[in-house]
Amino acid sequence: MKLPKKIHPNPIIDALVEIRFTTEIYPKAVFGIIYQALKDDYPHVENLPILQIPEQLRSMDSNFRFKPHFKIKNDHFSIQIGPDVISIASFPDYSGWTNFSESIFGVLNKLKSSGVVKEVLRLGIRYINFFETDVFSKLKINISIDNNPIEYRNTVFKSDFLRGDFTSTIQVANNVNFNDKFGSVIDIDTSLTSQLEDFFEKKEILINEGHVIEKELFFSLIKESFLNSLNPEY
Repeated sequence: MKLPKKIHPNPIIDALVEIRFTTEIYPKAVFGIIYQALKDDYPHVENLPILQIPEQLRSMDSNFRFKPHFKIKNDHFSIQIGPDVISIASFPDYSGWTNFSESIFGVLNKLKSSGVVKEVLRLGIRYINFFETDVFSKLKINISIDNNPIEYRNTVFKSDFLRGDFTSTIQVANNVNFNDKFGSVIDIDTSLTSQLEDFFEKKEILINEGHVIEKELFFSLIKESFLNSLNPEY
């Protein structure tokens, strides 16, 4: 399948790469060590809302594990950091994979040098796309009850797809409010939880592979007529 390099207007409202890890560093010291390595390129710091929850409650609820506590950013990218997680996002606009991946690999090189990471547990590559339309009629997804197609009123579809060692979780919803506009979201989270030994030595291969899987899956969902309406560039 020949994949477009880009479509117009760009529907990507969020794109990020996340690394979950273990560490032998004292949890409260993790942010400071990582920030010290990145502060020259990402000077702006924000506390995230999770810090308003008492630490004792956070430690008792597994849902709070792998949640970032701080955000640092510059004019083009943002990084969220927790005691055992870091994510790099293209912010506020998606800058294309070439620029985005260059920043990702630069951050991960500094993360490795910081000595914080003992073992990588999960690699995630997530893209969220927003369309000001009901996309279900424009996708190669058919949902029926007793062989009768549903009407897709306020519909949410979610499923996992396997490709090699990667798992891609697709979510499609058609009643979403984004910046006071109603439309649909196509959310694809492609993750890897195995083959992560020596992650930093093979990070570019793994991340690029996951990105290709995510991109192929996105375009395989779209009907050709819808794709043509999105002004694809090859």
